[in-house]
Amino acid sequence: MKTHLRKCVLCGKPVFSPKSNHCYRCREFTRRMNSRQIHKEAVKEIEDHVRRHGFVCQYTGHVLNMTDPKSPFYYVFDHMIPGDNRKVVLTFALLNEMKSDMTPEEFRYYVLQFAKFFTTGAKIIQKKLKYWVRLASKN
Repeated sequence: MKTHLRKCVLCGKPVFSPKSNHCYRCREFTRRMNSRQIHKEAVKEIEDHVRRHGFVCQYTGHVLNMTDPKSPFYYVFDHMIPGDNRKVVLTFALLNEMKSDMTPEEFRYYVLQFAKFFTTGAKIIQKKLKYWVRLASKN
C-alpha cells in the first residue's frame, strides 16, 4: 500500500502517518471535538461542513484561522443552544464570545439592533434572553 497517496478524509491533504485517516491539522481538529465531548451527530455535521466548504464559520462563511489560538478568528466550537452538546457548530472565537449565552435567533436580533443604532441612532429594543445566566457580583 502506498501511504503517501492516502488522503485525509476531511480535507484531502496527505495523511501524516500510515495508520491515520487524517492529516496532522485534521487529526488535531477531530481530537479537540472529542475532548469537548461534542455529540456524535454534531461531529458528523461539522465534518460534513468541512468536507463541503473547508474550514469556514458555519454562521458567516468566514475563513477560520486554524493555527493561532490568540487570533480572534481562531476556530472554536459553539453550542447553538447554550450547554447543549447535540447542536454544536464550527465558528471563530470573536463571534463565539459575542454570542455567548444567546441562541442564534437572539444573537441575530441583537446584531441587527446594534447595526440600526450605529447607522441611524435608533433606540435598542431590549428582549429577554432565554439562556442569560450571569450572576450579579457582590461588591
